[in-house]
Amino acid sequence: MSKTPGIITRTSSRRFRLILGVHVFWMIVLFFLGGWWAHLVLRQADRIAGLEKMLGLSVSASQDQWARTQRMLFWESGTFFFLLLFSTILLFWLYWRDYTRSRSLHAFFASVTHELRTPLTSIRLQAESIAENTMEDCGQRTLISRLIEDTMRLESQVERALELARIEGGGPLFLQSLQVRPWISQSLRYWGEAFSGRIEFDLQVEDIFVEADPTAIQVILKNVLENAMKHSGQDTVRMTIRSRTEKNATCLIFEDNGRGFKGDVKHLGQLFERGVSSKGTGVGLYLVRALMERMCGSAQFAHRDGFEVTLRFKGGSHG
Repeated sequence: MSKTPGIITRTSSRRFRLILGVHVFWMIVLFFLGGWWAHLVLRQADRIAGLEKMLGLSVSASQDQWARTQRMLFWESGTFFFLLLFSTILLFWLYWRDYTRSRSLHAFFASVTHELRTPLTSIRLQAESIAENTMEDCGQRTLISRLIEDTMRLESQVERALELARIEGGGPLFLQSLQVRPWISQSLRYWGEAFSGRIEFDLQVEDIFVEADPTAIQVILKNVLENAMKHSGQDTVRMTIRSRTEKNATCLIFEDNGRGFKGDVKHLGQLFERGVSSKGTGVGLYLVRALMERMCGSAQFAHRDGFEVTLRFKGGSHG
């Protein structure tokens, strides 16, 4: 199959443009209402003056009354219109200030997190090199293994933070046709070695293609596996990965032998949502759901005998 790259734009940018358009439209409506109100005030003042003439009031008294009525209506309507316009401008300015501050914080957060990733990778590689050269001293190998595990855990948190900043900060995704089974097999070999045999895989995926971003798929797979490792409660996690073809969709299903999830699974996938006894940050499954939705798919979570994650890709085909 040929690769068909595509770019998914940032939904918050579209939301900001929509809010900006609504504010501009509301300003136009306000000015239109102001002009219509001024016209109505003048017409009502003329009617009042005409009625006073019909009642036999003198011309000077009628003109004085007309001027007082006109001033009263203009001041009341003008004050109301000014307050309405001022409140609209103030609300938009507050929104714009929070929006720019949020973008600045995201940029700073992403920059600092990116700076952390390089030294952490260097520390892990040096620790792995020391572990290869330390064959006899079991105590040192145990300490080095713990150092490697802790460094990998920090790397994982940094990568999650970077991906979260990329999603929230407007980074695009590039869709292309991916052959799922070879991609997953290669990733599982790497993570199987990284988790030191504490996880076993049963790959039952057919030869299928999906439209996805390679980096996003890698982040999704890693977060699903780390979620199983962290919350299954088993010494050795057994994960079954299978595929299912539906009408206009292709599904990847990950099911582990863990204890499931205690709580309402409908809330899983929301940012910072965690289980009752969870020690995680609530970011991993949010990234899974957010990335799938940005690839025009969906992620569903369920707990039966274990914990199940269903990734549903729009379209897809067999090889």
